[in-house]
Amino acid sequence: MALRRVPALAAALGRRSCCSKPSLPPDFVEALRAVVGAPNVSTATAVREQHGHDESMHPCAPPDVVVWPQAVEQVQELAALCHRCRVPMVPFGTGTGLEGGVNAVQGGVCFDLSRMDAITELSLEDFSVAVEPGVTHKALNKHLRGTGLWFPVGVLIPGL
Repeated sequence: MALRRVPALAAALGRRSCCSKPSLPPDFVEALRAVVGAPNVSTATAVREQHGHDESMHPCAPPDVVVWPQAVEQVQELAALCHRCRVPMVPFGTGTGLEGGVNAVQGGVCFDLSRMDAITELSLEDFSVAVEPGVTHKALNKHLRGTGLWFPVGVLIPGL
């Protein structure tokens, strides 16, 4: 009985409890659609659940909405919108993490970066490559095939 009073008390005090999940501001989903286009925004339960867990032991904690940006400028605009509205952001690659990092424990917006999959620069001279966040190991190695280079699994590189 006492546990039921906590959210009501927090609301009465104008604060969220640690376990409450804020709702999205009115017209927020429409604002997301204006940035990335309606086909690149989903509030469908199945899509949200798919993006609310990874390979970890943690239970599913789905976001309120999933967006698929396709350009850096869209990510910037989405992040600015979320910041202005105080909505949490959760990045999502392929969902293979082992730490529960994609679990949207406070709800918010999941940025599925899988469609940002361009390999933007390759320098054979200095063994460097610039990629967008949706590039997978498999796609990178396919691109590198024939150059004599490859990217081994298990190498820790920030951002990949």
